Amino acid sequence: MSPGTASVGLRMSVRVLQWRLRRWQVMGACLAMGVVGLGLVGWGAVGAWQGYTDNPSNAVASESVTPVPLGSVHCSGGTAPYSGCSDSSGNAILSWAAVGGSPGLTVFRAASPGGPYSALTSLAGSATGYTDAGAAYNAQYYYQVASEAQAGWPQGADIDMALSLPPTGGTDNTAGTGGTALTGPYTQTGTNLYAMATAGGTSYTTTTAWGGANANPLAGDQVNGVDCVSTTQCWVVTQDGAIWASSDGGYTWTQQYSPGQQLNGIDCVNASDCWAVGGNKENIYGTTNGGATWGQLHSHPGATFQEVDFANASVGWVVGSGGIVWTSIDGGADWSAQTSNTTQQLNGISCVSATQCWAVGNGGTIIVTASGGTTWSIQSSATGNNLNDISCVSPTQCWAVGGNGTILVFNGTGWSAQTSCNGQTLNGVDMVSATTGWAVGVGGTVCATTNGGATWAAQGSGINQPINSVSAVGSTFAVMGLTPGGGTPSIVVTTNGGANWFQPSSQYLQWTFNPQVAPGAPVTSAVVTLVDRATQALSSTAETYLMVSANAGGSWTAFPLANPTTALVVQTVNVAAVIGTAAAVSGLELRYVISDASGFQSVFDLVHVDIN
Repeated sequence: MSPGTASVGLRMSVRVLQWRLRRWQVMGACLAMGVVGLGLVGWGAVGAWQGYTDNPSNAVASESVTPVPLGSVHCSGGTAPYSGCSDSSGNAILSWAAVGGSPGLTVFRAASPGGPYSALTSLAGSATGYTDAGAAYNAQYYYQVASEAQAGWPQGADIDMALSLPPTGGTDNTAGTGGTALTGPYTQTGTNLYAMATAGGTSYTTTTAWGGANANPLAGDQVNGVDCVSTTQCWVVTQDGAIWASSDGGYTWTQQYSPGQQLNGIDCVNASDCWAVGGNKENIYGTTNGGATWGQLHSHPGATFQEVDFANASVGWVVGSGGIVWTSIDGGADWSAQTSNTTQQLNGISCVSATQCWAVGNGGTIIVTASGGTTWSIQSSATGNNLNDISCVSPTQCWAVGGNGTILVFNGTGWSAQTSCNGQTLNGVDMVSATTGWAVGVGGTVCATTNGGATWAAQGSGINQPINSVSAVGSTFAVMGLTPGGGTPSIVVTTNGGANWFQPSSQYLQWTFNPQVAPGAPVTSAVVTLVDRATQALSSTAETYLMVSANAGGSWTAFPLANPTTALVVQTVNVAAVIGTAAAVSGLELRYVISDASGFQSVFDLVHVDIN
């Protein structure tokens, strides 16, 4: 296929005719395609993949059909790579594999998936393509190709879905204000973000450029603590004393609360109950409604709380300078001091139940309680390095990290050393199971294990600044909090186990689809094609990625893209890992995200989703 070709592998079944045909005698394919001219018009006409009554299961009747790939070129004007396309006609360019032994082929066209289909042309049996130069501008068509066509050629039971839509949501960063929320449907007037209904590769952002001061959330603010309770719901606390929340897996963030004093740690036990600590007055803050409101629960001068951990919505602890340990049994309404038996600063705490906790601190300090804190005892760490964080998954499995790449593991009886992926100081650790977890630290260090720490492997984060904390959910999703600088953001996110880390951004365009899909219909492929450019070069630290949701925005998976250049570039993204079922097709949403804070506009010639 040449650049700009959307290759569609289609299958359809047809009714069994009164006579039995040889396999080479029939081939069928249906293509729901938006025929477009310069600038990709025809956004309003979309294809809906429907299960028809004569084949609701999307099965293929082998005695009457030969699966044949059918491809199409979507014309977007006279500029490369679309030379040859006309601004005054759609020029639907079809192609298919040769059908051996066919005496002749006929191409049919209809304006709806159910027909009626009219013959366009007859071709030699050896033909492998056809250009419908009579396709009307700004229209949508469905095609079938038949070998030795008969009168009354039946409609296909399967309709391939090819969707090209304007965005239904997102933010246009008008005048650098940080983004104005937009709702569809869009027209050419009344909003900065509008459907492409004119020729010429029209920009979605039509007034000022993306790239305001608030393009990147938390820009310039150091993130000291992060906690996620799901792959969508996360919170962070910052050096400047702010609490931010994300409901889409860490890609966009909203500030919920700002007490104005440095915050060091945060813990959430569900989507409603969270606690944050820090400041210079033993400050403890809490919420019981997911952060809609936060309140100060405790304040006492003389020490600083470093970390908080709750075993459930009622019972929890905070630790900090001078070996301080405080506990609450009523969700944080009341607090009482406990004797820790150390004066070393305690930096981290992890509780596996309402009675069993470990805390770690400076000078290799490890303390443990099995009585809910009635007594705390010291355990030997065999190191003098400061320990900065701890993560426990059971009463016999804990990991602690600290200075000079220290990683310690507890096996139920004692602590022993593991080998880090480098010698850098580690600031945070989060184990999601007895085998899988991350440790993060100075110099952009990201160490990952899938075997309980028997080996820790370095992951390339593309970051050189200190990473202060990490929170993971499962083996693929994690959020890291950083000290920003030199273009480094405050937060990065992975949805693929650390293979890629993405910067969050408030700049995105969103597309929402509403296809009708037969229940249980199989999905064999799902590909997104983007043709776009930027009005100026992006910065060297910019990141561009495509976010895909299979549940109407309930959760997102990110796929890396090349940054747009000032020339039109075609990119295809295989999203079948996410859009792999009929239910996923029904919940399909896309976001095109760019993290750059410099001014530019995004220009799209094509946004195309192809599902078979």
